[in-house]
Amino acid sequence: MNCRTLYIGDVHGCADELERIVEAFGFVRGKDTLYQTGDVINKGPDMMRALRFVQDNGILTVRGNHEEHLIRAMELPESGWTEKQRARFAKLPMEEWAYIVSVVKRWPLWRDTPHALLVHAGLEPGKARLEDMDPEVVLSVRFWNDRPWFEQIKWNKTVVFGHWAKMGFVNRPGFIGLDAGCVYGKKLMAWCPEEDRFYEVPAAREYTPVKDRAKTAIDAPCLVPGDKLPEKEQPKTFEEIKQKIANGDIALANGSEQARKIRKASPSIAAEWAGYP
Repeated sequence: MNCRTLYIGDVHGCADELERIVEAFGFVRGKDTLYQTGDVINKGPDMMRALRFVQDNGILTVRGNHEEHLIRAMELPESGWTEKQRARFAKLPMEEWAYIVSVVKRWPLWRDTPHALLVHAGLEPGKARLEDMDPEVVLSVRFWNDRPWFEQIKWNKTVVFGHWAKMGFVNRPGFIGLDAGCVYGKKLMAWCPEEDRFYEVPAAREYTPVKDRAKTAIDAPCLVPGDKLPEKEQPKTFEEIKQKIANGDIALANGSEQARKIRKASPSIAAEWAGYP
């Protein structure tokens, strides 16, 4: 049997589906190679089992925005946590959160693999070198100047990414998007380049409801801009948050020229990261 490769989409704690798709692939330990697009944790039913499965099977993943936000939150004193962060941390003993951080902080932002460049969200338009790209863009980009980022990028090999469940499965020349919304009750997807085949398993159920309201669930990965405002003044939708970012009504924690450029080109990225020091 020839060696094969499998790239797996965002898991978000859906351990059953992760195990099923690796089984459907017929993974041969020591011969086949497994990769994953990040966001192993949060939202779903069993992030610890999903993380253990990743470790036990040598799955090579990249850091997602959920892992990055967890790392940053754990660096804060408890007094600095938001109510959403407190609610999320209450789901597991702090020893387990500390263990998760110890694992995911070692994950890279990208992996340049033989068949594809693997990233969590995407690449920064206008940059030719990965090293020059802003990590927050690599972790969070969807739209850039109101267009999907992958319509504005040319790369020397296929780019495999996740992060964009609302967009769903993407299969176009040079770009494969594998976040098919498993945690939202849709499916987990994976790609085998040697077979030129996509694998998929349906979600057992909807673990987290799809919400148009911006980051209102307690599993939200970051501090919502405006959280410290009176309730009646807080932005209620993601569009409102993006507009406030674009207008400069919500200040960026990082006032650098690069941060201002990101705010202008992609207010959704700025909104996601604005609450962090």
